[in-house]
Parts: sequence; C-alpha cells; structure tokens
Amino acid sequence: MYEEKANLDADFLRKVGPVLRSMGFANEREALKEQALLLILSKINRYRAECSYYEKKYGMTFEKFAAMVNENGGEDFEHEDDLLDWRFAKETLEDLMRQKKEIEDA
Repeated sequence: MYEEKANLDADFLRKVGPVLRSMGFANEREALKEQALLLILSKINRYRAECSYYEKKYGMTFEKFAAMVNENGGEDFEHEDDLLDWRFAKETLEDLMRQKKEIEDA
C-alpha cells in the first residue's frame, strides 16, 4: 500500500486535489485519514452491537459468561458457540479501537 502511494502520479493528484479541497479536506493525507477512520468506525459499530447483543442475551459481561461456561465444562454447545463468537467480537473490537487511536494520533 505504501508503494502504491508513492506511485500516485502528479496528474492524478492534480485532478483529485481540487475535488478533495472542495469537500473540505486540506490535502490528500487528511482525506485518507478521514476515510480510514470512517471504515474503522463502521466496523467498531458492528462489533460493539454484537457484544451488546450477547450482553443482553445473557444479562452479564463477557468475563462472567466465560467463567460460567468454563464452570459447566463445555456441556452446552450453544453457550460454547456463543462464547467463541462473543470472544471474537470482543477481541476484534479491542483491536479496532487501538487502530482507531493510532490513526487519530497519526
């Protein structure tokens, strides 16, 4: 991706620059940063909603649910599946939040 940026030729930048400025961006970097943030925010909302779904479904936090499932020894396949899905959503959300912070600070 970084190589592709280096390959943006002057003609392309000359054509895109005025369009981006007319939309309120100071430069190409600002526009790219804003787009990346929008994409990440979209995914954050998706995984936040999924975590919220499981919290409402079970009436507890992920940590409490994981402890409950572990105490039961894996006897409930629905709980096991939900635990895996919830863990994935939670970990992905945490990663996305870190990425968002990195981009905001860039």
